[in-house]
Amino acid sequence: MARSVVFRGTIRCPHCQMAPRWCICEGARAVTLPFAVNVLMHNGEAWKPSSTGNLIRRIVSGARRHIYHNQIPPHRDEVCSGAPDRTTWILHPRGDALADVLRDRSRDPVLENLQVLLIDGTWAQATDMLRHADGWGQKVSLPASVLPGESRYWLRAQHHLGHFSTVEALMGLLNALGREREYAALREQFELHVYASLLARGQKARAGQFLADSPIKDSMPALVEKLQAGCQW
Repeated sequence: MARSVVFRGTIRCPHCQMAPRWCICEGARAVTLPFAVNVLMHNGEAWKPSSTGNLIRRIVSGARRHIYHNQIPPHRDEVCSGAPDRTTWILHPRGDALADVLRDRSRDPVLENLQVLLIDGTWAQATDMLRHADGWGQKVSLPASVLPGESRYWLRAQHHLGHFSTVEALMGLLNALGREREYAALREQFELHVYASLLARGQKARAGQFLADSPIKDSMPALVEKLQAGCQW
């Protein structure tokens, strides 16, 4: 069985939550987006190093995380800005098609006045949280073309084609809005997160497969080499 330090007690970096030999803070780069980002996270995700909701909070400038407990769920005014010129989109596959939302000019927001709410949890948890957040904003779905193929979130099983992690949904929105620079910057941080986590789990061969199609092998060669050296300890 592959050796892993994720599932046993160990010292962790207080920022990236990785064990020191796989700390990725050296490669961390803040990503500034043209809209506000809020993550409604199930409390079961809050302390998981694999969580991409936590990655968003660390990497995306100004992003806020709100913990959802079944017994004490947050209120709308705790999560969403009450400013009258603010538009809230809740990303979800059952929402209105993004193309239709953008076609309706009366609801086509200036991005600076947009806030995006991401639901972070398992699919069952997300259903409960979405029900709680009903009415907080407009539910918006992304076209399949902006998230083609299979998820790159290799840390958890994706049970159905078209299931993507929280950060991938945010990347898909950036792709759909034509924000190529921000998309590329966020993808790089996501890929680094997944690659280091695979190594930390002792899945060296799988990490190598992941790296083969990842931009970080060219953009962060020194850090990639350092992370690989951590496997030799």
